Amino acid sequence: MSNSQLSVLLISPDQEIYSTIEKSLAKEAGCRFTGKQGTVAGVNGSAIPLVGRNDVVLFDLDESDDNLLQSARDICEARRPNAIIIALASDNLPLEKARQLRRIGVDDVLPRNSVQDEIIPQVQSIRERREAQLPAIWGGHATQGKVIAVAQSRGGVGSSILAANLANELQDKQGFFKKKAKNDVALVDLDFQFGSLAAMMDVEESDAMWRMAMEGSIPDSAFLEQAMTKSKCGVDVLPAPSRYGPLNAIKEEQVSAILDSLKRSHDYIVVDLPRALVEWLTPVLTQADRLYLVTDVSVPSVRSARKLMDFYQAENPALEIQLVASFEKKPLIQAAHHRAATKLLDKEFSYWVPKDERTTREALDRGVPLHDVSSRAPLTKTIRKMALDMSHALPPRAGHH
Repeated sequence: MSNSQLSVLLISPDQEIYSTIEKSLAKEAGCRFTGKQGTVAGVNGSAIPLVGRNDVVLFDLDESDDNLLQSARDICEARRPNAIIIALASDNLPLEKARQLRRIGVDDVLPRNSVQDEIIPQVQSIRERREAQLPAIWGGHATQGKVIAVAQSRGGVGSSILAANLANELQDKQGFFKKKAKNDVALVDLDFQFGSLAAMMDVEESDAMWRMAMEGSIPDSAFLEQAMTKSKCGVDVLPAPSRYGPLNAIKEEQVSAILDSLKRSHDYIVVDLPRALVEWLTPVLTQADRLYLVTDVSVPSVRSARKLMDFYQAENPALEIQLVASFEKKPLIQAAHHRAATKLLDKEFSYWVPKDERTTREALDRGVPLHDVSSRAPLTKTIRKMALDMSHALPPRAGHH
């Protein structure tokens, strides 16, 4: 992006949207607006050279167009390095369509009726990243890593154990005698007050995150090199602070900068979320390629999970959420309480994680992954399958290996 000016291109046939965005951006200093009145289908013509000359590209989706995804792909492929692509859509755009757009490379999908409120914060966020010398990177799978968030419906359901061992399995270690990791994986503990990943991964605690929060500094690659520790299993760990601090001490731009930097250097970034719903979760939910919500099937936990799903998808309607049932083997025939949970959640469980106290306890006591204790344990096999399924659906950075 240009250091002197932020250039914004809009492709839309809607005169009202055109006028709204033009007027909004006119109030932003250092922002140059260019408009192309027409449909997305017309991007293959005169608009395509404009896409490659702008820092931010907004395009209006023609949801009746059978070639919508191809047109979006053409826009993403024509982008300049580090440009941001934003699609404007109706409120009833199917979630699956929004997910497909994100996988193609679209960075965000905004509802048309809220574009006036959303466009300025988007532009300001992009400018903050640039000023911090952390440019926003294309969300496409060819150039950057995938963000995998792990959340919990309540404490004690094993979400942190899942996050730690999922990160280990995502390395996809290969070799008979001396196994070598195929993928670079980072594990980020955002449970700011009660994070336990440092102990699980047997790495030193650090107050780097605490200092960052207290000082209000924007983290960069140099910060991460100092703050992160490589665990014995090979995963790079950014531990939670070693001392307590207020939850609101972290800012959205700090979390966003951490993710931006890690996506440039790692194939997968597994983020262990706190149960608390704080404003600085927004960058994680916006950038996440998938979120695993871990819950048991008790009534209080399921109700909590339902509320969390609503919150997460309100923040990012395109977010892919997969439910994980903890402490239970997948039943051959679901019991009444399983069916009731599925009905309330309006979603099937994607994975069932069996209870295995012996393997879990030994892994925690030794500070090693479950795989090192028992590679054949049902719990280990389940998490390995999750990692394998994810690597197929969300492949690692192309051209990196």
